[in-house]
Amino acid sequence: MVKIKKLMFKAVFIPWKNYDFLQSKMVPGLWTKTFLGLIFFGLAFSLTSLAQAATGNFPGIPVILPLSLENYFFWQMILVGPWLVLSWLLVSLFARVLLLSFGARAVSFRQLSASLSLSFYPFLFWLWVPHFITAILYLLGMSQKEWVDLLSEPGWFQTGYIAFIVLATLTGFLAVNITLAKRRWTKIGASLMTASLSFILWCLLVLIFLR
Repeated sequence: MVKIKKLMFKAVFIPWKNYDFLQSKMVPGLWTKTFLGLIFFGLAFSLTSLAQAATGNFPGIPVILPLSLENYFFWQMILVGPWLVLSWLLVSLFARVLLLSFGARAVSFRQLSASLSLSFYPFLFWLWVPHFITAILYLLGMSQKEWVDLLSEPGWFQTGYIAFIVLATLTGFLAVNITLAKRRWTKIGASLMTASLSFILWCLLVLIFLR
């Protein structure tokens, strides 16, 4: 468990070194550790969803999936972990197909998915922070109307909330691009295109569900 936490810490706070870490740690068991890291993030989002469900709140922005607003956070609590894992596997498969179509050879699905998993950690962590803050405010007694008003009005809270979203997107995007570019499965331009499209797909899949 300590090694997994260390792995996650490095991937979140020094994501530009993912490739170097992968090169030194590409041993049996790394794929499992990256998978467990995703499960950890799934549990983290489940806890914040539990807090929001327990306080009787519902999503403040429109939902896409056919789930009732009243029970949305309950279902999010249960399904967010499997959703993250399924999204990761789909994006990894998508990236592998792209790399092969660009002329790459012998692209190991396990190595590619491990690389993507580590690169997704910064996005998940910084996206989770505002979820955590929201859950704490609800547990402290803030109503949803008060939270919406606080978020809607220009000020420190709105600025901070948006900053975390931007930070999540930028760090995740850069991590995926740097890691895949350094892997050199194919030409640099094709690698960057694969990384960018894969990250966009990842964001869409996660944000379709996560509220």
